[in-house]
Amino acid sequence: MKKSINYSISFLILLFVSLSLVACKDDKDEDIEPEINCESSVDKIADANTILSESTWEWVESRSEGRNGEIVITPQTEGKTMSLAFSLGASVEELENGIANNIWTYRIDVSNDTTLGAFNSVWIDADGNVDRNYYLDVCPELLKLTDASSSLMTVTTYKKK
Repeated sequence: MKKSINYSISFLILLFVSLSLVACKDDKDEDIEPEINCESSVDKIADANTILSESTWEWVESRSEGRNGEIVITPQTEGKTMSLAFSLGASVEELENGIANNIWTYRIDVSNDTTLGAFNSVWIDADGNVDRNYYLDVCPELLKLTDASSSLMTVTTYKKK
């Protein structure tokens, strides 16, 4: 009988500790929206260039994997808007809160790692230096830029304006 009571108490303590751990889970996880995915990404450079040419894209979110899990930032969390305006002449202008930040020329090549994106994109600054490298997924209404150049791989998603 005493063993039975000890097992019951041990079970109740274990149950209480488990429920406490679940209740103490960081509320941030509940606030994270599911990742926005590209359903019909193009697989030809000509199609990607056609979609990007003379288009403007509004920043939706950026996702990185950190030591403490996924980090998601959005225009709401940062208090600013970001957009990309692509021109026919293979240039892209970055705007923050509607004000031009930078202008690059860019080129697109077929990706060697299609798990990160269908294409590679190299962005070149005004001095002719390679400034940014991205893997790209291009859909008619969605653009994903994956920056795998740092220890935190960041995927930034834009929607077509």
